[in-house]
Amino acid sequence: MDFTYLIMQFLFTPHYVEHPPLPFSFSSMIIAALVAISMNILFALLRKKTTDIEKMSKIMKESVEFRKQMMAAVKKQDKELIAELKKKQAYVNKMNMEVQQQQMKPMFIYMIPSFLLWILVFPTIFGQVVALSPIHPDIPWITCNADNVKNDTTLKDDGKPQGPCKIEGQVYLWGWFLIVNFAFNGIISKLTKTNLPSVTG
Repeated sequence: MDFTYLIMQFLFTPHYVEHPPLPFSFSSMIIAALVAISMNILFALLRKKTTDIEKMSKIMKESVEFRKQMMAAVKKQDKELIAELKKKQAYVNKMNMEVQQQQMKPMFIYMIPSFLLWILVFPTIFGQVVALSPIHPDIPWITCNADNVKNDTTLKDDGKPQGPCKIEGQVYLWGWFLIVNFAFNGIISKLTKTNLPSVTG
């Protein structure tokens, strides 16, 4: 087998363990949630340290206002105003590019350690499933559905189950982190004063 392929498989594939130190339970769900919240806080603080939040916020507000003016001018077919706004387009594009570059700074710093944690650490601590949804929504790749349970509980030749799903509604590790991040991102951004205006206005 190709040696490069083996290296890639080892580096880029999460190494889930069958019997992790924190197996599927209420405790593992809470601890995983706390880890996700902590990582979210660390990223927010890193963003605050490496970017000019105030300047980014000002640029984004200007960009939103520019788009509103342009849409209104096009709707009214105000050719004079459209021509005037088009002169400002290059400046707005330049400012938007600066915002994107500012946003990428903390991401590049955060990406490598976060990636290593996801590939090498979290799968060995928590395993593949870490929480249970009370409403059993069928969300592909995030929660276990009836088919997942049926397939995963089928035994392999060595007598071990095919996969981690044992109960409908179990939430995969990465899915739980995703849910927790969505739930707490806004609160953390406000508390750390790193929230930015919506680009949609």
